[in-house]
Amino acid sequence: MSMPKKSTAIFFLVIITSSVAASTFISSTSLLNNTRGGIISAVTSPVEATTIETTGGGINFVPPTVTSDTEITTAIQQNTIPDAIKYSKMKSSAKANGNNIMRWAIHGVATELFHNIFLRMFHRLRTRLSSREGKRRLDMEKLQRNMRQPSKHEIAVVTGATGGIGSQIAHELAFRGYDVVIAARDVTRGEALAAEIRGLMKVTPICDSQQSTFCTEDNNLPTISFVEYHADVPQSAMSVASYVKELGLPISILINNAGIMGQSKRLTMMVNLLGPAYLTLALLPLMAAGAKRAAPSTVINVGSSAHLRATHVLDDEWLTSGKIDNSKQSWIESLPNELDSNLSTYAKSKLALMQFSTIIRHCLPACDSSIRIYDAHPGLVWTSLLRNHIGDRAVRMLTSTGLANIIYKNSSEGAHAIVSALDYAPPSSARVAAEKEQVYFVNGMPGGYASPESASSHASLQLWKYVLIPELECVVEMNDAWALMKQMIEAMEKQIDI
Repeated sequence: MSMPKKSTAIFFLVIITSSVAASTFISSTSLLNNTRGGIISAVTSPVEATTIETTGGGINFVPPTVTSDTEITTAIQQNTIPDAIKYSKMKSSAKANGNNIMRWAIHGVATELFHNIFLRMFHRLRTRLSSREGKRRLDMEKLQRNMRQPSKHEIAVVTGATGGIGSQIAHELAFRGYDVVIAARDVTRGEALAAEIRGLMKVTPICDSQQSTFCTEDNNLPTISFVEYHADVPQSAMSVASYVKELGLPISILINNAGIMGQSKRLTMMVNLLGPAYLTLALLPLMAAGAKRAAPSTVINVGSSAHLRATHVLDDEWLTSGKIDNSKQSWIESLPNELDSNLSTYAKSKLALMQFSTIIRHCLPACDSSIRIYDAHPGLVWTSLLRNHIGDRAVRMLTSTGLANIIYKNSSEGAHAIVSALDYAPPSSARVAAEKEQVYFVNGMPGGYASPESASSHASLQLWKYVLIPELECVVEMNDAWALMKQMIEAMEKQIDI
């Protein structure tokens, strides 16, 4: 007896999903076995309060009233112990049982596979079942209700926009009505992309393409331009800021999308952390100057669930070895030039970028500026960055079997997940808190699972003091607002005592 076509399709979907889940578990187990403690200690080794050691500076300790792992966890949840102790607890626990790999496998890979395979397929099925007219009406209502658009000409800067989700982000922002500045290192591809978007906008007017309320005449189309930008060159960020300032338009959006994976450890940290930090601090004064508008200026740092693998950026050995004061090298310069083959430095760089977001969020309200800092992860996306890392053999297998289309999003879907963060409007009662609190977007939705370390004030201050300040102080020209920001950071340092 043969199965109906529909049952056959469901059967094969279950087989594929099971295979993917099994391969994910095997990969996660392999990673766990290569970390300290392994998979057995991950589930059997509780961390008693007495195992948390001091690491200098008097920051890693547990109050006498907290005597067990359960009590510490409860205290953390109830927010009744200092942030420094939370940070100490998280680091000690991760070192003891390797749960950083497990939480990445569960809250990162498995969750994203579920979203891509089931939720996305359900959405596509619902779209096909609905009539074209009904779909058009629903889409128009959704866009008119939620989509953020400029009330007049406003600049949106997108880095790494010559390929992958970056180019699609540039397209989407342009068709929302923003004057897009494409910032990338490849001049030829950057100029070609700008010309491509300009050509498309002449053929497909904005108001016709997205049922937008921002309709333009041919002589008033948004400007699409390109500026050369190298994320690993500090002076390049200042050049971009100068270029944007000369355009004479307010800048309301910065999307730090440029990034690398699987290259040298030093270069990975320079491009994925220092690049966004340089550019954000160079452009924030311009964003603050023009922030008096209906929608707040927004910085989106493109993240990754890989940050869940990393429990810290600066390890205790480096912090207590005396290298901070005695070495002529900065922390970045001390990183080896060897390949980041297991992507551990990539994971740290993404954690560090989220910690940079945290420190900026804490300081911005004191500078009286209407700017929001978001972290956004597009999910699992089939990009050239990923394909280059997994190799030609894996790419051919995933492509020939059709698994690539099932497991991964395409670049357009990934870009939309990032740009959707612009449409987020926190409840009026939470708007003040939203300026300081972490809002992490995953698959276009707020409230994604972010590691506690990424929002730790203590860890963020360590990053600022020992990594960013030595690199930034001679590059980014601070104005009066950032002098105030520096004072706020110093006050936070005294309060937390790093």
